[in-house]
Amino acid sequence: MLMLSKHLPSTRTLQCYLAVAQELNFRRAAELLNMSQPPLSRQIKGLEDMLRVQLIVRDTHRVSLTTAGEAFKEEAYKILLALDLAVAGVKAGLHDDDAAMVRIGLTSVINHSLMPELNALVTDPAFTGGRALERAWSRRLVERVRGGELDLAIVGDIVPPTEDLAVETVGSEPMILVLPASHPAAAKTEVDLAELGATPLFWFSRTDNPAFYDKCERSFRHFGYAAPRRLEPKDFTMLLASVAAGEGVALCPQSMQATSRIGVAYRALPPALARLLSIDVQVVSRAHETRAAVLDKVEAIRTALGAAPSRVTSSARPGLDRLAGPMPDSGR
Repeated sequence: MLMLSKHLPSTRTLQCYLAVAQELNFRRAAELLNMSQPPLSRQIKGLEDMLRVQLIVRDTHRVSLTTAGEAFKEEAYKILLALDLAVAGVKAGLHDDDAAMVRIGLTSVINHSLMPELNALVTDPAFTGGRALERAWSRRLVERVRGGELDLAIVGDIVPPTEDLAVETVGSEPMILVLPASHPAAAKTEVDLAELGATPLFWFSRTDNPAFYDKCERSFRHFGYAAPRRLEPKDFTMLLASVAAGEGVALCPQSMQATSRIGVAYRALPPALARLLSIDVQVVSRAHETRAAVLDKVEAIRTALGAAPSRVTSSARPGLDRLAGPMPDSGR
């Protein structure tokens, strides 16, 4: 049945909406789409006018989705995924080239632009197939690999492997401390947790990431750190604003210090603690993946980051008892 309508959103509009819905931040969404914020805002406004429903709530402090926005987000994903698969299928049939069918996700937690090897890879058209990688929190990407919506994802170590997933560690990144510039410890280049005293730590709920939460608690206990906790904001810029206001301290990946903020100081942790809190950069794919195109992408990532093969599934989990794990990203 032929459907011709002037009242359907374009694929570009859907991409704009999904970028905002994914990032919950218009600036980051615009950067992801290689556009400026004003036309992005116009795309969202035009979509809401077309649908005659509010999808996004935006104020000076945060961006959130309405109930209708959450529902439309899932439907928009399905539409673009179906179109993506249709196009990839045609290309594969015409050129016998399934590389274009590899759908890749990249965590928005780690600032890959400050990791030269990773940045060179994910910006190389030969690796991406000329298509933008999907950016989202690690937990969301893992869910989409599990659901068959992505073929693989580069994430901050977030969950132990399960029966349906394979996880391979390809690198790591140290955690650093974020503290108010006015804090006495900010005068040092390296700060021990004991020097923070009773200053609250912005932290995440255990339900968001049990593995990392438990690993950190073991590390904190080992170093005698028992500061009060405050639930961290979902948006990193909001977190920095809270730290700058003197409301607490936080931990973040070293690469995130590129996000500057007046009133905030980034400081290194002692080497022993930094090693315990390092973030494993991992590739997640389906456990029994056999497609050469997907396995070739994993090999390309491994080679670029200089990693030795360490593919792990739930039936073989060496080293999972060690103190290592993902960053506290509320499911990033």
